[in-house]
Amino acid sequence: MHPLQNFGSRRPASIADDIRLLRGAAERAGITQAVLFSLHDTVPRNPTIAQCVEANDYAQAMAEQSDGFFLPFCYVTPDEPTASADEIDRCIGDLRMAGVKLWVARKATDAGLDPIMERVVNWDVPVLQHAWRKTTGNLEGESTPADVADLAGRHPQAKIIMAHLNGCNPRGIEDVVGAPNVCVDTAGGDPESGVVELAVARLGADRVVFGSDAPIRHFGVCLAKILGADLSPQVKRQILWDNLQQRLPIWARAGATT
Repeated sequence: MHPLQNFGSRRPASIADDIRLLRGAAERAGITQAVLFSLHDTVPRNPTIAQCVEANDYAQAMAEQSDGFFLPFCYVTPDEPTASADEIDRCIGDLRMAGVKLWVARKATDAGLDPIMERVVNWDVPVLQHAWRKTTGNLEGESTPADVADLAGRHPQAKIIMAHLNGCNPRGIEDVVGAPNVCVDTAGGDPESGVVELAVARLGADRVVFGSDAPIRHFGVCLAKILGADLSPQVKRQILWDNLQQRLPIWARAGATT
């Protein structure tokens, strides 16, 4: 889920309605499974842990009612690192979510992320860290790719997915070239010629994963970044499926029975 709406002026009437809209849009584009997280329906930049819990319960309900179509990630806040570590234990240990989401409460250089990252490593799940490089200047707590590289250096065992390739730009790719535990997702803007190919060339085909930003961007448009790229079918499959599968915990991988 994303802070901006793309289903018109009304909000989904229920969890079932939300599933119908989002899953329907995905399946029309040929998507067979999708990672999902909630930033809470009020989308606070600095959520309380109670708001994170509420958001996570919503994402979990969507996953349960979608028969596994959605793989939920646990949203936490470095403003409350100890409580966030406990929430990760609940979401990953008890609910078997597939990963952790960090947004813009604090930059990735902030020490408040360290207890969260330690728990992520303990559970061996990926963490999706928002990143952007804005010409108008980032939000106060918004990470740049260089901040993500710093985080990766502090926690070399963590499996970090840096969002968003188009928002990080070629300079952002260079910032994480030397951070082998960081891969980038292809979300963050419309298709732009050569960007995905550049990421593959500089990072390697195994360090790029598909991202959509749905529902604020259409799945088909985001898929076109990969399908229209000058890459081999094997590399396209890696980006669209294999690379993320390899980073997910065993219980969340396709075909898992536990």
